[in-house]
Amino acid sequence: MQGFSDRIYRTALSHIGGVDAYYAPYIKIEGGQIKPKSLADIAPDQNAGMTVVPQVMANTSADILQVAESVAAMGYAELNWNLGCPFPMVAKRQLGAGLLPYPAIIDQVLTEYEAQSDVALSVKMRLGYLSADEVWPVIDVLNRHKIKEIIVHPRIAKQMYGGEADKSVVPAIIAKSAHPVAYNGDIVTAEQAQKMMADNPAISQLMIGRGLLSNSFLASQIKGVETNIFVKRNQLMGFVGTIAEKQLDRLQGAGHFLQKMTTYWEYWSQMFADAHRAFKTVKKCRSVEEYTDKVQDIVLGWEIVA
Repeated sequence: MQGFSDRIYRTALSHIGGVDAYYAPYIKIEGGQIKPKSLADIAPDQNAGMTVVPQVMANTSADILQVAESVAAMGYAELNWNLGCPFPMVAKRQLGAGLLPYPAIIDQVLTEYEAQSDVALSVKMRLGYLSADEVWPVIDVLNRHKIKEIIVHPRIAKQMYGGEADKSVVPAIIAKSAHPVAYNGDIVTAEQAQKMMADNPAISQLMIGRGLLSNSFLASQIKGVETNIFVKRNQLMGFVGTIAEKQLDRLQGAGHFLQKMTTYWEYWSQMFADAHRAFKTVKKCRSVEEYTDKVQDIVLGWEIVA
């Protein structure tokens, strides 16, 4: 997820494990140029020991080719094209899910891309921008091209993250697609993940976003790994502690640090029985020292329900 799944988060999550691959935040292009900070996040020496897939959000082959050339030079063999971002400021510019109503543009971009790059391209997409019917012409286009995998989030952009993901449409997408189909959306428990895979055995993999942010143990739990409460507290302390340490080094001043950590705790608090009190406790911290003390109290002493 943009703003969360950076190299600091990815490195910290190694304290818990369970994740097979990380899809990095999309590489930003401004004024036709890649922002260096975007590439720094996927630097191989900063992502040792993990599988990372770079991501691009663009609506021209020139922009995607520029990113593909850059990530190939860093040793990456796959690039993910984001056709799923629902945020209005993005979508209204025919980026992310905003490009889904225009299959002819998608077709042209892919044709030009394939003629000039050997970097494998996977696609993350929603069902549509305004209508779920938009998915079918796009699938037809993707079937004509060399796509490594299609990751489907079964909502339209206008829903944002409201309502429920339409899981009922997944079998039809799998049947129509000439490419492997992965699933993303509303997986917040191991039981939900296992049911999705049991109901749709042809799914290539699961992509989990908000569910993993809210439960840092979810990937391991899906794989059947359970730990006792003492190990769990130790793993969680290592995870949140590593992020705090790295963010403190990166950010300027206690105010920025506390604001950033409060954003994380909107999700992390859900791992505790009294999620509301956990979040409020962190939000009220006014110094790094107070934050450190309160978080240690929460992680090592409060009831964990994750």
